Amino acid sequence: MAMGPLELVVLSFPAERFSDGARAALRHLPTEGEMTVVDVVVVRTDVAGRARAVELSEVPGLRSLTGLTGGLITQVDVAEVAELVRDGTQALAVLLEHRWLHDLYSPLAVSQGRIVALTHISGAPVAAGS
Repeated sequence: MAMGPLELVVLSFPAERFSDGARAALRHLPTEGEMTVVDVVVVRTDVAGRARAVELSEVPGLRSLTGLTGGLITQVDVAEVAELVRDGTQALAVLLEHRWLHDLYSPLAVSQGRIVALTHISGAPVAAGS
């Protein structure tokens, strides 16, 4: 079955609180249903500012969540995510599939319609103390 549209969500945490924050966030993301996690990677930058992807299996406290990885987040994605990461923070890049759109394909095809855009409108809640 073909994949539905994908959306990359990037979460940032202070480096010293990364494992706890990432674990809590991943527990709340859907692994089945109409919106599903299809890949997850940790993005870290070194002292020279170079970004690298770190698998969940390499992060203490996240090893048990390795079933969420799918190999779909590319090095280009990692480089783009790294530009969002401030000093002293690490990022969790989560790729979500919009499976609910599969239900629209047949009704649209009957009338020769098609989905022409899926646009993300930013409005992420601001964490307390930010």
